Amino acid sequence: MSAGADGSPVYALRGAEVLVRGGLDFASAGPADWRLLSCAGAPLEAAAERWQLPPVAGAAEDSGLCSLAHRFEPGAEPPPGWEWRPLRSAVASLPESAWRGAARAMAFMNWRASTRFCGRCGGANADKPDEPARVCSACGSLSFPRLSPAVLAVVRKGDRLLLARNAANRQGIWSLIAGFVEPGETFEDCVRREVMEEVGISVDTGAYLGSQPWPFPDQLMLGFSARWSAGELRPDGVEIAEAGWFGPADHPPLPGTGSLSRRLIDAAFASIEGAASLP
Repeated sequence: MSAGADGSPVYALRGAEVLVRGGLDFASAGPADWRLLSCAGAPLEAAAERWQLPPVAGAAEDSGLCSLAHRFEPGAEPPPGWEWRPLRSAVASLPESAWRGAARAMAFMNWRASTRFCGRCGGANADKPDEPARVCSACGSLSFPRLSPAVLAVVRKGDRLLLARNAANRQGIWSLIAGFVEPGETFEDCVRREVMEEVGISVDTGAYLGSQPWPFPDQLMLGFSARWSAGELRPDGVEIAEAGWFGPADHPPLPGTGSLSRRLIDAAFASIEGAASLP
């Protein structure tokens, strides 16, 4: 595949940043697609490496998922007429279909950059030719792209939804309780543990609500519903600075619209409003 000559997506990445045309305004882009983040046509000769991502079975040709990716070193200047932009800014403003291809490219390229050497013997790794894996040139050990599953807990108490503000968040955004799955846990175990650890209440877990890849750096987010069963909110003061129960009309600032957490929050509020309108 040539670099975008056939209309396929091409992504240039620098850490957690993606190369876009200078002056691109995500907020006013309208019904955008992956072409906003594709840099086909940009001069990319200064890239540290170039890699063809493996195809996705069943993906449409215009999905933005099968792509050519270029990785630039930290501090690399953008080509004239282009600029580096945090991928998170696209996530906050664009639908998932617009940024998912770039997120996939970022996850793969960051994985390759962090697995240059074998974790077992220290030998140099190379790409395995028949699958997305790294193989050690010395001992033959294989390493595959890492995925870190994390849960999002949609906890309700009557007609109120649990939201919390992470202590590290400086923008004042409130979101769902979230946390990484630990060895030996089910997703439901993780929901109960994270909610108890972070805000001190017990919950009964419910249904699976959806998932989303999140390449910061390698998460797979999975949403689950839950119901309050006992206890009063007591934020741990370490990860969680504040927590509370909120409704559709009285909630604090929420995450960007492209994130799974926002979709789950919006769906929960819509369900609450729908229940309130019933006779």
